Amino acid sequence: VHLSGYVDDIRPVVAGASVCLVPIRQGGGTRLKILEAMALGTPVVATSKGAEGLAVIDGQHILLADDPATFASRTLKLLQNPALRQRLATNARSLVEEQYDWTQIGQRFVGFVEDVAVRHRESRS
Repeated sequence: VHLSGYVDDIRPVVAGASVCLVPIRQGGGTRLKILEAMALGTPVVATSKGAEGLAVIDGQHILLADDPATFASRTLKLLQNPALRQRLATNARSLVEEQYDWTQIGQRFVGFVEDVAVRHRESRS
């Protein structure tokens, strides 16, 4: 663990990390930190709450653990297994590119708006 304090650009720090830990147990909001780590090729260990709402699969894109002992065990497993780190990082990066890229999000949003407009027109007919 290295406490760096304030940094101007977090991307090199995250990209250079062996693992990103997200031990969120309560709360809500977006999960941008996980998506950022995945986009930068950094494997993630998170709680189910921390990854809530993301289309991730445990063991394929991320490692999930909801109790302290399992969280620690999965973190150590990831730190000790370079092949697992690489596999998760590669799969997670692909997931981000396929489902969370702004172009993809924009296309889905436009499709959603168009569907709503069509339904609205049909309901008025």
